[in-house]
Amino acid sequence: MGDSAYPASWYAATRDASADRPPLAARIEADIAVVGGGFAGLHSARLLALQGKRVALVERRRIGWGASGRNGGFVGPGFAARSGALIDKLGLEHARRLYAQSQRGVAIVREAIDGLGRPDICMGPLLMGSGKLSVSRTDQGPGFADRTRALAQKLGATFEPWDSARVRALLDTSRYHQGIHDPSSFHIHPLNFALALAADIEAAGGAIHEETEAVELSREGTVWRLRTPRGEIAAPHVVLAGNADLGRVQPRIARAVLPVATYVAVTEKVGPGLAEAIRWAGAISDTRRAGDYYRVIDGDRLLWGGRITTDTREPPRLREMMRGDILSVYPQLGDIRIAYAWPGIMGYAPHKMPQVGEIEPGLWICSAFGGHGLAQTAAGADAVAAGILGDDARWRLFAPFGTRWAGGPFGRTATQLVYWNLQARDWWDEKRQAENAETLRT
Repeated sequence: MGDSAYPASWYAATRDASADRPPLAARIEADIAVVGGGFAGLHSARLLALQGKRVALVERRRIGWGASGRNGGFVGPGFAARSGALIDKLGLEHARRLYAQSQRGVAIVREAIDGLGRPDICMGPLLMGSGKLSVSRTDQGPGFADRTRALAQKLGATFEPWDSARVRALLDTSRYHQGIHDPSSFHIHPLNFALALAADIEAAGGAIHEETEAVELSREGTVWRLRTPRGEIAAPHVVLAGNADLGRVQPRIARAVLPVATYVAVTEKVGPGLAEAIRWAGAISDTRRAGDYYRVIDGDRLLWGGRITTDTREPPRLREMMRGDILSVYPQLGDIRIAYAWPGIMGYAPHKMPQVGEIEPGLWICSAFGGHGLAQTAAGADAVAAGILGDDARWRLFAPFGTRWAGGPFGRTATQLVYWNLQARDWWDEKRQAENAETLRT
């Protein structure tokens, strides 16, 4: 299949060598069949294989081909749904346990990187880094620090408030005010991590078949039969770790997940000007409803992601669009050039939480991780693996969020309208605050 098997991106250009894995072309038996070669499927398969289970994983294209190999590479606790909203919905104890499960996901990623002997995935010659800073584009007021510390204490979290002066000492832009720093977070090369996980699954005795689409799923007694164009897997457990592309196998799940696009760009090497503008080696995101997320990589390149849309077609002027987003925050980088720009299609659930758990006896879902980060795929996989091994407590933490219908094409339209409304509110908040600040100065 060669290099052209992966969409053009900086990750694909700097990926590790990986042998092609042949499609499934036989009838086989396993303890667990896994559908999907992204992080949710890879973590599920690896955790179970390390427990001695016979695992067979099928991937429609290649390992890490989709969003898992194209994202921002952020690893940190929490979920896309805001912690305060989760506390209101579930109560403090339940929300705290969910947060702890996300922290467990961070630990699983760290332990996997250490166990694989691959520190280069998060540090190494391409210069990844640790820590994450979530910055606000509006002033959060005098109570910000106390509110942040109180929430961290409630959740058992490690994040801490930074005031505007501390943020601007590291990020040379007037667009940011206060920030929340989480020292437990870090960022990685996601495609190389996916490839390393796949190799470890095989080392533990698991089977992986690329270019193998799951086309039908049926149950006969206590055994599930997962059919592909040229083969079949018979297993008492099946883990569905795809997103909205699972329609042929499980329409219920496909209807519960919306495909949503976001975009990532990587600049050419910028030179010393980048270090003057961004004096921070960790990951950075802003707290808008559809904000920017970015990090310095490879010494003096900027990896920048952002925008959310339910229109999954690639914009015709994507590089120019991403360059404009960067310069709106760091205009001093005016001569930057974009070396790579690509879209990623993620799965979102309307409730902004992953879909994790047993939906029928022996049929498991581990999906809808769009907007959450990489640790949450490990957290969900850990919950599913524990359930298969007999411990239901972890996956039941996600039970209140269910797999209700996402609305199909009407859901996409409604979701896009919601995004536009949120983006308009963000724009108005920033504009109003800027006008107030100008009034005070004059």
